Amino acid sequence: MLTNQHGGDAILNSHITHFFMLLSILIFMLSSCKDPDMEKKIDARLRLQIKTLEESSQLDKNILIVFKTNVALTDLHKSVFQKKGIKIIANIGHIYTAKLPAKALYDLAKMKFVESIEGSREFKAHPSDSLGKTRKF
Repeated sequence: MLTNQHGGDAILNSHITHFFMLLSILIFMLSSCKDPDMEKKIDARLRLQIKTLEESSQLDKNILIVFKTNVALTDLHKSVFQKKGIKIIANIGHIYTAKLPAKALYDLAKMKFVESIEGSREFKAHPSDSLGKTRKF
C-alpha cells in the first residue's frame, strides 16, 4: 500500500511538472509576439529594414523616420523620447521627422498617440529641363 501511494505521488508530480513546462512555453510564446496593432502602425518597408538590422545585430544603428501623431507633442512626450534616444528633427503640425536607434522603433509604436510610422525617404530633385517639358493648355 505504501508503494502505491508513492507511485501515485510520482505520477501527480510528473503531471504538475508537465503542466508548468507547458505553461512556461505558452507564456514565452505570448510574450515574444508583437502587438498586431503596433505592427500596423509601422510601414512594411520600414519593418523589413528593421528586420534586416536585427538579423545583422545592428539595432543600435540610427535610422530616420517620419511619424504622425493624433495630438501635439508635450514636454513630457519629448522627455520620454529623449530617454529612449529619439531626437525630433522637425515637424509640421502633427507630422514629425525623427532620428532614433532602430531598437527604439517599437517603443515609439507602442505609444497610443502615435498613428503611423514610415522610414524617411531620400529627396529626389527633378532636373530643371524636365520641368520645362510639361504640357501647357
